[in-house]
Amino acid sequence: MAQSPDCVLVLDLGTSSCKGALYTRRGERLATEAIEYPLHTPAPHFVEQDPEDYVRAAAEIHRRLRSRGHTIRAIGFSTQTPTLVFVDSEGRAIGPAIIWQDSRAAEQASWLASIPPDTRQAWFGMDLPVSAASTPAKLLWVKQNNAALWRETRWVMQPKDYVASVMTGRMATDRWCAKGIANLDSGEMHPDWMAALGKQRSICPPVHSMGFVTGSSDGVPVTAGWSDAMAAILATGAMHSGNRGFVLTGTSEIAGVSRHGSAAPRGLYYVPPEVMEVPDLSLHYGPTQAGGSCLTWIAAILGRSVEETLALLPSRVSLSPILFRPYLRGERAPYWDHTLTASFEGLRAEHTAADLVHAVLQGVALHERLVIETAEQGRGVAHVVLAGGAARNAFWNQLRADILQRPLRIMNDTEASLRGAAMLAWGGEADWSEWFAAETLAPDATHRETAADLYRRFPLHTSGH
Repeated sequence: MAQSPDCVLVLDLGTSSCKGALYTRRGERLATEAIEYPLHTPAPHFVEQDPEDYVRAAAEIHRRLRSRGHTIRAIGFSTQTPTLVFVDSEGRAIGPAIIWQDSRAAEQASWLASIPPDTRQAWFGMDLPVSAASTPAKLLWVKQNNAALWRETRWVMQPKDYVASVMTGRMATDRWCAKGIANLDSGEMHPDWMAALGKQRSICPPVHSMGFVTGSSDGVPVTAGWSDAMAAILATGAMHSGNRGFVLTGTSEIAGVSRHGSAAPRGLYYVPPEVMEVPDLSLHYGPTQAGGSCLTWIAAILGRSVEETLALLPSRVSLSPILFRPYLRGERAPYWDHTLTASFEGLRAEHTAADLVHAVLQGVALHERLVIETAEQGRGVAHVVLAGGAARNAFWNQLRADILQRPLRIMNDTEASLRGAAMLAWGGEADWSEWFAAETLAPDATHRETAADLYRRFPLHTSGH
């Protein structure tokens, strides 16, 4: 009998579920598990989860994958972010996790926006976009509205970091997941920021490189991991070559480009080379609210499952005359405005349920183009790498290519966050030659003018953009 290959075991603490997988050195995914957990919306603009749901799901997936009998060389993580888990001095989660979709902190965001930009730069070490969904605003909200919880809070952690702390008994995070709490450059909290929060000592766990071994679980090394966005971007190959576009699909989405030099335009994240630990290569990207959540919404409106809703679409891909702006929960990049609303433009009596679904998918693709072209700053990328669950739908893939009007490279392994976490867990031991396999999908050139017209009409002209 052939010997089972060594693997790394990776866990992705996502918004709707925890996923886990086993990956070999050559990038083969041998097994995948997933366990869903709920969202809780106890009040308008509140979106929360139970941190113990993360722990239970991760523990069960860990058990299932370990039972397959492979030698596990390391355990890695990726995580939804920014989602805040409040932890006491005993290492226990207290209260609900406030997830990235939550936008309760509008008043606190307004205060932060009124602070001189140089002060925010000193506190956070970056031009951190400020919104009701941003980490600093939510920390201030908790301080001002839940004094008991804030008094007991010793650490504020991301879901992956909390689960890892339960596994290893050690507190740790990575630089990118610490943004908005610690200074991106130093990895430490600025004294004035701590004072604004009413804290005498740092609430940020010790900051390490994303591949750093933070501890062990049953004798297996546990690495710090990264945000789901950064792990997925790593898996696209964007950190191995510059001038590459990417779209990472999911409940929300990530879109952007990798570049040599230059700071990102306003409204997007700039990840400098020292954070990526790649010389002379930076990322310009934006997280969105729009994505698979828009498809879930229209399916619920129509009283159908997502699968039944997608089945309404025609077999032939065209561009819809209906313009949908997909701001059902406001929008993050590039607007950072939770008050934005969604809309259909061009609806007529003859339009059907299928037309609405088509327009919704197209609206998401148009927003992807907006973020990518903002990131490009006039220097176009040759192609865009696509990954995530929605990359499995052929209609939506072609629609994206036609709206973007550039080739898509669709990753063979669409579980990009898991794949990126595995790359970090393997570190220098892996053979990268087969990790970036993808299929190319060309745009339909006959749709170029229609796509350009839709895109010309699509952007909002707000004071913040």
